[in-house]
Amino acid sequence: MNARLDEIAAWRPAPSGGLESAANEYGSPTVIHRTPSRLVEECEIAFDAGLLLAALSLVVTIPDVCAKAVGMKYTDWCVKYLDLPNTGEKMNAERKDEKSQDEISDELDGITARGAFTASDLYQLRCAVVHAGSSVIEGKGKDYSPYKVIGVCVQGDECGIVASYGHTGVGAENLKACAYDCVIKLEGLISRMAKGVVSFLEEDPERDCERGIKTGIDRRGVTDFRPLSRISYTLKKWLDF
Repeated sequence: MNARLDEIAAWRPAPSGGLESAANEYGSPTVIHRTPSRLVEECEIAFDAGLLLAALSLVVTIPDVCAKAVGMKYTDWCVKYLDLPNTGEKMNAERKDEKSQDEISDELDGITARGAFTASDLYQLRCAVVHAGSSVIEGKGKDYSPYKVIGVCVQGDECGIVASYGHTGVGAENLKACAYDCVIKLEGLISRMAKGVVSFLEEDPERDCERGIKTGIDRRGVTDFRPLSRISYTLKKWLDF
């Protein structure tokens, strides 16, 4: 463990730019803008490279960027472009710690009817990931999700978002320590997000930009001042060919 932490602390940045910087033969500064399409692209690249935590952090924040561009709420954007259901109802009863088997049966039917994974659930997962680096659903908006935890898995299949959902509890007829939980597929969420962003941008291609300020120095994007590596430039020329 100590060796791994020492290795993390000893990280040094690569001295030369990567493939994106190779767009300019002379190594002039390259600006990577935080556009919706670029965020999706980097999310997919991160997933394929095995950087699952990076991919998860990106995919749950993409609706923030898109919704802000058109003055929508996060959940409303997810309903319209990700085709996620959302009733907006509170789920206080579902979060109680003690339940009977009958209550659990009725509430599971209600969860199924509302949608096993809704726009509200995605927003609560987003808050957990961004603010706490976890899957625990707590805080101001927790009452809008029946789940005390929303897990994330990878199954190798991009079809569908929900991998499983159900409940846990201790006891027989009357259960204590009850909790509903859901597990979603990261690749399914990324696939749905990519399609949603494409639909969003097809309505108006001008949306594929990063917000800036009207006056003053434009600080949009990340500017890469590193010189190009010969390998990166050669690879770029080969790909173009």
